[in-house]
Amino acid sequence: MAHDTDIWDIPAQDKATSVLSRAAARGDIGHAWAFVGPPDVGQEQAARAFAAAANDALDDPILLGRFMRGAHPAYREFVPTGAFHRKEDVHGQWLEAANSTVKEGRVKVLRIVAAELMNDNAANAFLKALEEPPPGTVWILDLADPEEVPDTILSRCRVVPFAAWTLDGLLGLAGQLGLEGPDAALAARVAMGSPTTLRRLADPQALEDFRTHRHWVSRVRADGPGYALQATAALKDEVKRRGKAIDLEGAEALESLTELYGDQPPRPVVKELEERYKRLSRAEQTITIQQALDDVVTWCRDVVVVARGGDSGAVRNIDAMAALREDAETFSVATLLDVCDTALHTREAIEVNVKWDLAIEAFLLGAHARALAG
Repeated sequence: MAHDTDIWDIPAQDKATSVLSRAAARGDIGHAWAFVGPPDVGQEQAARAFAAAANDALDDPILLGRFMRGAHPAYREFVPTGAFHRKEDVHGQWLEAANSTVKEGRVKVLRIVAAELMNDNAANAFLKALEEPPPGTVWILDLADPEEVPDTILSRCRVVPFAAWTLDGLLGLAGQLGLEGPDAALAARVAMGSPTTLRRLADPQALEDFRTHRHWVSRVRADGPGYALQATAALKDEVKRRGKAIDLEGAEALESLTELYGDQPPRPVVKELEERYKRLSRAEQTITIQQALDDVVTWCRDVVVVARGGDSGAVRNIDAMAALREDAETFSVATLLDVCDTALHTREAIEVNVKWDLAIEAFLLGAHARALAG
């Protein structure tokens, strides 16, 4: 069955897809699954494929296409509306979807993205739904860190491990995406097992943004406090650009829906798609800012490796060894570790809705003071 083969073709996830496809073929769909592993390594495709198989859509190309685009009413995805999944999200969205009647399909598959971000109140509210699952509903929880959810939730799920990609696999994908030489090596190492991160870095502008972020600390030391404003302004432009890219992706998805239906898609389907991309657009701002801070931490980590005489094979910024050595001679290890710690605290502050531009400026000004002191 061609469609069946295609939807389960997820690189590096043979074990996961074997478990899920066999369970769906047996009709053993259960009521709750936990996809445990690094984010964005195939969980989305696996969840949609499972929903399609559970709803007998494999032999209908149009129906299958709707599931695989996340545009079928029997399949829903929920991402955090802010830094966390909240109790209001559980009651106002998750349980409402679980208890609603779906005219199409026989099994509702509800996927919770980054489920470890449930706060305590949300986890308690969701546990009740797991203890008394609505009929015809299957929950899928994406968990990068299963220790962040209560055992009472995880114990009620069937766990399916998802693997990070190998460096060789990422290098192969980099070549397919048009990356060559130092760019390919850099992007594959920085992606740290995530094909989604690699695809983002395949955009030349995204790779240039990365190269800018990693030199924030050395630049603010050399150029002075004014660089904090310059870097923050550049990051604002990056946020806008990434947001526009999400909006364009949403417009293309809507156009694909229209082609799929051959006419005007049903309004509920369009509304779900529009709401999904609005959530993605809001989330993209936070992701972009946090990624910039992560890029700084990655650089500082590499400088520490070089300063301590570590294995160069463990360095992620493989294209910039000369600059790493220079920073290793300029900054003390204590300063670098302090900058990393502050970056992580800044990341957490932004997650709880601290005004992000002020937080980034404060981080860079603090890095300037630490660089001069250390």
